[in-house]
Amino acid sequence: MFKFFLKKNFSDGWENFFFLILQNVFPLAFAVAAYYALRLISDVAPVLQYPMLIILAGIFSVIVFSCGMNAAKIANYDAARFSLFFIAIKHVWKIGFSFGIFYATSILLLRFGISYYIRMFISTGSVIGILFTAILSWFTLVCVIALQWFIPLYFLQDENNFSKCLKKSFIVFFDNAGFSVLVFVYNIILFILSLIVFTLFPGISGLVLSSTNALRLRLYKYDWIEEMNQKEPGFENDRDKRSEVPWDELLQEDRETLGPLKLGSIIFPWK
Repeated sequence: MFKFFLKKNFSDGWENFFFLILQNVFPLAFAVAAYYALRLISDVAPVLQYPMLIILAGIFSVIVFSCGMNAAKIANYDAARFSLFFIAIKHVWKIGFSFGIFYATSILLLRFGISYYIRMFISTGSVIGILFTAILSWFTLVCVIALQWFIPLYFLQDENNFSKCLKKSFIVFFDNAGFSVLVFVYNIILFILSLIVFTLFPGISGLVLSSTNALRLRLYKYDWIEEMNQKEPGFENDRDKRSEVPWDELLQEDRETLGPLKLGSIIFPWK
């Protein structure tokens, strides 16, 4: 299943090469502007540095969320439209801003907590210090990995609001821990590659597309479980049976829709 995800995500990203670059201009431009704004604030009024960082994270999150609408279109084999980016802003600004505030605040609090316990360990050699440092570090990592599903959940399932997306993000993570880690590592690799070209490709849009593609395919598992549970009541509670997901069968339609990767489409993605 993960191998097919890699193939589909590569195909979708490459076929939308120029679109992703164009869409990435907005988060890149805002990130540059935010960087200089934070530098100015830190020089003029250092006490406002962290509040400003949280607010800017909220605005940046709105931009990232706006990329999610086209990511869902592409993941569903539909054509991306640049106008959707602007249309999405008026629909997602509330949840996007809230998520950015929540994410930035949580990361800052965890950072301060980890720094505090590291200093405790260094100054006193306390086992408590290193223990809580490890606990908070692992907790932070789990949160970051789990929350990669937040934006895809919002766009792939219409009924989800902030609290449902938050809850389901952790449900998906704990139920698919190995897959979540693999996708996270893959996204880290994409991000590193993006830095080579100043995050223009695959960039933020590519990362959102990657998580959306991964979750879209993974959700077939839950459709299958629901179907099997109707045939065999209590099926969803049997861990052994739940783990035997027939991915070849579930991905058959997607494989036929995607088709083989052709050399011509790789060299000339705009055709």
